[in-house]
Amino acid sequence: MRICPICGKNPLKGRQRVCDSVICREEMRKSWYEEKIVAPEGYLRASEFAKKYGITPQAVTKNCRAGKYPGAFQDPKSGWWFVPESAKVPIRQGISRRKKRIIYATDKEWEKITEAAVRAGYKTSEFLIKKALDKKV
Repeated sequence: MRICPICGKNPLKGRQRVCDSVICREEMRKSWYEEKIVAPEGYLRASEFAKKYGITPQAVTKNCRAGKYPGAFQDPKSGWWFVPESAKVPIRQGISRRKKRIIYATDKEWEKITEAAVRAGYKTSEFLIKKALDKKV
């Protein structure tokens, strides 16, 4: 018969790791939970890092797995990621979140716009943007 490793009194049933007493259960929970796991000096947990930079913890762990934070490591017991405080958030490149604006113009109006753009020496899109922002053309 196996005995509870925490209190040393109560027997264990089946595959139990600790006995049914409230004290032993709480100690077991604390042994691997947040209260016992301390981030090393100079490191932040993924959730703390996410709060600091205003991104989601899932994005931080995904970037850790991809190796985008040099020096980040995963705790083997808890599975938590620890990111260096000095790490910088990678900038997402190639993603444009601009809203496309539709230009309603007749064929004659469009021809005038393209002619004016050619005269000014710009592409049509650049010409329209400069016009919309009231910049010199």
